[in-house]
Amino acid sequence: MSLPYYEKAGGLRFSCTRCGRCCVRPGPVYFAPSEIATASKLLGISPAVFRRRYGIRPLDGVEAHDPPDGDPCVFYDPAEGCTIYEGRPVQCRTWPFWSEVVRRRRSWEKAAAECPGMNRGRLHSPEEIREALERCDELFLPDEEPW
Repeated sequence: MSLPYYEKAGGLRFSCTRCGRCCVRPGPVYFAPSEIATASKLLGISPAVFRRRYGIRPLDGVEAHDPPDGDPCVFYDPAEGCTIYEGRPVQCRTWPFWSEVVRRRRSWEKAAAECPGMNRGRLHSPEEIREALERCDELFLPDEEPW
């Protein structure tokens, strides 16, 4: 079995520019129960109100906010950026080190065409990338289609 791209490359460079492009890209935002508690506390509401207000529902076995295609993440404000940044879920914290992005060079390059922070900044080691992938796996975050 061949090594994933991030291993072959000896790590990958990334530094978030907080541009919000990942926040306006279609797709669900998954939340572990502890992440719902953290985000709701940041917003000064209960987890139950958070779930109702933001339409958090089970999706692929994990609670998620799933905006209609074409809509940005409900927590993204163009003027402020992520309104729950300090309590953002693991899915957001680990971007772009998602399995479907880092396994193949072509997937990494396609994602980098949309994300100005990729291929810039600090070199993240294969070990760091594996840790990000494991964090996603621990929360049972589903893999999406390759880029």
